[in-house]
Amino acid sequence: LFLFFLCCDSQAVIEPTTSGYTCSLNQTTSPCQTYVYYRAVAPDFLDLASVGDLFSVSRLMISNPSNISSPSSPLVPFQSMFVPIQCSCNRINSSMSISYAGLNYTIKAGNTFYLVSTSQFQNLTSYQSVEVVNPTLVPT
Repeated sequence: LFLFFLCCDSQAVIEPTTSGYTCSLNQTTSPCQTYVYYRAVAPDFLDLASVGDLFSVSRLMISNPSNISSPSSPLVPFQSMFVPIQCSCNRINSSMSISYAGLNYTIKAGNTFYLVSTSQFQNLTSYQSVEVVNPTLVPT
């Protein structure tokens, strides 16, 4: 499962569709480095290792911008973090390109696109955008 995140060029004032922010493939700001705001939640995301694995970044890459003293420190429920991601402009079809952060996530039994986008990724993406970038995937 590839995930798409609603991120965009900070200078642009563009309203997202349910599929995401549209972009132009010739933009000079692509790819971009940005941060997402994420909160520690029980039971699966109360340590930097699990959050880092979710976003494919190191503990240190989260602890430094989040002002967490040690990468091995346990997190408290709802503790705020800044997680770095790289976004780019991704062509979905011949008429649409969306701002995109390609992350891999393995669908677990009982998951739906909606649960993944709202629970694990805390509404950083929409289930519609996850479907758009995974047109052949059917969650079980």
